Amino acid sequence: MLNKILVPLDGSELAERSLDPALSIARRLGGEVLLLNVPIYRTVLVPGTAGLGQVLPNDSLDLVSRDETLAYLERIREARQGPDQAIQTVVREGDVAGNIVDLAANEDVGLIVMTTHGYSGFTRWMMGSITERVLRHAPCPVLVIRCEGTPAHVAITLDGSLLAEEALGPGLELARLFGARATLFRVEDESELGRIEKGMLNMASPGLSREVAQGTSALHYLENIASSHRSRALPIEIVVAEGPPARAILEFVEENQVDLLVMATHGRTGIRRWVYGSVTEKCLHNTVCAMLIVRPPADQP
Repeated sequence: MLNKILVPLDGSELAERSLDPALSIARRLGGEVLLLNVPIYRTVLVPGTAGLGQVLPNDSLDLVSRDETLAYLERIREARQGPDQAIQTVVREGDVAGNIVDLAANEDVGLIVMTTHGYSGFTRWMMGSITERVLRHAPCPVLVIRCEGTPAHVAITLDGSLLAEEALGPGLELARLFGARATLFRVEDESELGRIEKGMLNMASPGLSREVAQGTSALHYLENIASSHRSRALPIEIVVAEGPPARAILEFVEENQVDLLVMATHGRTGIRRWVYGSVTEKCLHNTVCAMLIVRPPADQP
């Protein structure tokens, strides 16, 4: 599943933080890493009748930019490639986020690994906005790196929907690869159940809305999933919390030393529906740990 990994780089040290985890995953799986750079065209300021004017670069300036990019990626490849590490370099032109998504789709990439909030290096990507655009359209899971080191505690958030469970496979696979403990985490917030949702639940089974609000079915649900994936090599805990979903998730991450938070985004089914993008985006903007974000296939273009 994760045998081909795409790492977008912009020439900055911050973007290069994604290299070690990507290469580590690839080595463990015997997979391949694609290093991608999309040069940003340089503009030139020239004197004009009304002051300075801006013009697009000519072919020679384009060529210099491409040469710099190729040399940069080759230096990375030569420094990191070993007998058990296959690395390819790719240079594309045009829209950065679009090229990342298109390459992932065309090369059947299983995982994109990138950082966020970078704004340095010769290509000057705005990594925060680029990362968020990629997250909206990526055909595969995206691992967002914020700090160095391998995860020791992986938390996978679930809301009771099948679409949210799309995050299980990639999340548990990374936990196995890194020998990390895994926690299946669900938030119960009675205030989130609207009148229509409560009515539908009670039609299915009298009193079910109250049972869901109390977390009884949530514990059952998590335990059933955990028991089907537990092994001696992969311990799995279950936790049900209460409160607004984003706040409860962020508090759990902070209080339990979670290194990798795994979430689905844009899932539109299930009792709670909190897995929808807004919760994922709140966590992305406010947590300091790495995040693995999975878009369910039904939500992909």
